[in-house]
Amino acid sequence: MWDEYPNGRWGSSASPAFGELKDYHIFYLKNTTKKDELLKMWGEKLDNVEDVYEIFTCFVSGEVNKYGHKVVSLPWNSDALALETLFIKKSLEYINSKGILTINSQPNVNALPSTHEVFGWGGPNGYVYQKAYLEFFISAERFNLLLDVLPNYPMINYHALNLNESLDVTNCDQQQPIAVTWGVFPGKEILQPTVVDPTSFKYWKDEAFALWTNQWANLYPEGSKSRQLITDITNDFVLVNMVDNDFIQGGNLWKALDQLFSHEENK
Repeated sequence: MWDEYPNGRWGSSASPAFGELKDYHIFYLKNTTKKDELLKMWGEKLDNVEDVYEIFTCFVSGEVNKYGHKVVSLPWNSDALALETLFIKKSLEYINSKGILTINSQPNVNALPSTHEVFGWGGPNGYVYQKAYLEFFISAERFNLLLDVLPNYPMINYHALNLNESLDVTNCDQQQPIAVTWGVFPGKEILQPTVVDPTSFKYWKDEAFALWTNQWANLYPEGSKSRQLITDITNDFVLVNMVDNDFIQGGNLWKALDQLFSHEENK
């Protein structure tokens, strides 16, 4: 039933509607905002990686950045946060301030009515479900620490890639998508409109890292400290997705990250 829904990195790469990703750039994100406006949001000058953390945090919180400007978009997010994000907003603010730079997320949902004003979809008289999901950038050094933590949370599936794929780590089947949203409706099979697909994630990885350079680093002059900082992040950071398969209780993603932060504080 996936073919009834929009495809993309949330779709299955096995779907005919997905097409040949190498030819069909469904992930390409354009930004039509003027350069001076982008610099106001993303920093006219970046001194350290904590300045980047602040920009991500301000995007989630809605607060102004240290230059006095609201961050209404990021290279990976040209629209305002989805309403469902309000349910995990404080947690997202916290982890972004700690350098878990989120570009996609959703909370867990267990059997809410399909007409729910925030989470509903697919017509009346059904029930909808979601697994909590996070997609984020993290430094390679910190990801290695996270790898030490994740075995404590067997309900979490994860997949991590760096820019050149010299790091490609997962505890998932490399070919099998994971359903993260599904619905049960009268007289129908279970509908699964969104999945995390390992193949599409690898294609999206190329675009996700390119956005650091094409939309952010290129705002600054060649040889500048700000440009070099974004370039270093592009080369050093890892793109990670994590799925909490416990859609009833939830909370495992936040617990794993809290354990990472505790380990760092105790080092």
